[in-house]
Amino acid sequence: MTTKASHEDQPSKSGLSLERSDVLFFIDNGPVAQAAIHHAQKVASAFHGKVVVVQVLCKPTNLSGPIDPVDWSIKKQQTVNRLELLTKKAKDAAHPCSIELLEGQCIGQIKAFMEHRQGDIAASPRSRSDMGWHSSETAWGVLMSKSAAVLMIPDDAIIEPNTPYRRILVPLDGSSRAEAALPKAIFLARAESAELMLCYVAPDPGLTAFGAKDQEAERLHVLVKKRNEQAGKTYLAQIRKKLEQNGLKIAVRLSSDGDARRALIKIVSQEAVDFVVMATHGQSGHNDVPTGDVARFILDKADVPVLLLRYRNGRDKNHSFGKVVPTGIRLPVGTD
Repeated sequence: MTTKASHEDQPSKSGLSLERSDVLFFIDNGPVAQAAIHHAQKVASAFHGKVVVVQVLCKPTNLSGPIDPVDWSIKKQQTVNRLELLTKKAKDAAHPCSIELLEGQCIGQIKAFMEHRQGDIAASPRSRSDMGWHSSETAWGVLMSKSAAVLMIPDDAIIEPNTPYRRILVPLDGSSRAEAALPKAIFLARAESAELMLCYVAPDPGLTAFGAKDQEAERLHVLVKKRNEQAGKTYLAQIRKKLEQNGLKIAVRLSSDGDARRALIKIVSQEAVDFVVMATHGQSGHNDVPTGDVARFILDKADVPVLLLRYRNGRDKNHSFGKVVPTGIRLPVGTD
C-alpha cells in the first residue's frame, strides 16, 4: 500500500486554504454507472485532485483448503482488467483517473487505506434499490472509514456532459458541526460556478399529544416557533452576507416544516438541487455513530450526490462564522 505525498495549501478568495484532495472511489463486483465516476471526477477536479478507482478483492473464507495461487492470480488480473476498462472510458486530460487493487477483508482494508489518505475523500456508489445502499459492504466500509470527507453517489444519478452543477445545497442548523461543511461547499461552488443554497429548517418545539388542551402552552408554542423562524432568518442572512463578499452566488431557504429530514428532501426536489454538501452530524449529533439521523435519511432518499464532512475542530461552540444573535426578539431572561 502506498501513501500519498503531502498536499500543498492553496490560497483562495474566501480566506480559506484549499488542501488538495483526491477522490478514492471504492467499488465492488457490481455494475458501476459511468455517470458515478464522472461525478467523482468533478469533485476531485474542484479540489485539484484525481480519482483513484479502488476495489478490495476479498479472499474466500468458506473454503476448507488453501487458495489456489493460480486461480487467485487469474482473479486478480481479471479485476485489474475491469478497473482499467472503467477508468479508460472515463479518463481525459482534465480529469486524471488511476486504479488501486487491495486484498483482504473489505471493511478492514478500506479503513486501513483511508488512514494513510487523511486529506482525501472516500467515495462509493450507493444503490437506491429496495435493498438500500447500506446492504453494500463496500459502501458501508466507506462510511465507517472515519475519513474526513465521504462522497456517496447514487447509482442512478444523472449527469449531463460538460454541464456544471447549477445549485449546491448546504443544510445548516446553527451548530459549528454543520458549518464545518461550508469550506468544501465554497470551493466546489466556485469551481462549478454554482449557486450555493443555504438552508435552515426551523425546529418545531412541539407539544405532547395527550392531556387536556392548554391555551397558555399553545400560545407559547406559537411564540417559540416564530422565534425559531426569526432566528433562522437572522442566522442565514449573516452567513449569506459574509459569503457574498467573496463573489459567490448565494441563496437562502428557510423551512418551517419542523422535520429536517423530509424538509431537505423536498427542497432537493423543489429547488432542482444538483449536489448536497453537509456535515455527518448536526446540533444533536453523537460521534459514536457514523452519521446523524438527518444525514442518514438524506443518503437513503436523495437522488443526487451527497458529500459528508466530519467535524474535526474540537469544541462544538467554535463557530466558523461567529455567534449569531437574532434581532427584534426578546430572548428569555438570563440568556447571554
